[in-house]
Amino acid sequence: MTRPSFALQPLESRRLLSASAVDVHECPEVVEARQELHELVVDFARDRRTGRAALAEIRAEIREVLAQLYEEKGEEIREALAPLHEELAEAFKSQSEQRRALLSDMREIREQWAPILAADLEAVLQARASGDEEALKEASDKLIADRNAMKAELLPLKQELAEVMKETRAQIGEIRQRIDDTLATFSDELKSLLDQLRTKAQEVHDLLTADHDAVVAAEQKLRQAIAECRAEHAGDHAEG
Repeated sequence: MTRPSFALQPLESRRLLSASAVDVHECPEVVEARQELHELVVDFARDRRTGRAALAEIRAEIREVLAQLYEEKGEEIREALAPLHEELAEAFKSQSEQRRALLSDMREIREQWAPILAADLEAVLQARASGDEEALKEASDKLIADRNAMKAELLPLKQELAEVMKETRAQIGEIRQRIDDTLATFSDELKSLLDQLRTKAQEVHDLLTADHDAVVAAEQKLRQAIAECRAEHAGDHAEG
């Protein structure tokens, strides 16, 4: 089973906990929201460490059982797994080829637009330097329009890439599951450990998903508290 992976979004959290909140640090609502976010981030990090440690412990037991099992039935196991390993290698190869082709197409689009956007940016800089507001607006509008046009060209490829990765990861996960199931037929102890690993991995995934959602909600709560405090005390706090 694949490892759950979550990002703590440290830059965003740090920004909210420091620079953005300093201007309104005396507002009780901001203090409360900032403390809540801090506690949730700490909980998130703790749960992630604990979850990883629990999974690592089970995996270590699996490696020990597998080592012993290969000593006893190595040739039989390799023969049973050979076609699955070939299938897994082909799945990874297909994923890599599709991903590489789409990234190449996206790179070509960016390269085609690069000189156009560079010229647009140069026009903006020249207009700004000249102080010509009308020329600056026209140049800025063209830069924005061209950037949006490039993004519009890239969007279908990005969506296709996301779909390819989703489908191929599911395929790879299914093959790995069949490898585990095949291994489990050689040992009841191994089967039990693999079941434990799947159960624990799902538990960790669910817990970290809940933690992540709580952090995101707390970040939004802090933003709202900052905005409301600034609006209420606009003349009392320095703007950052």
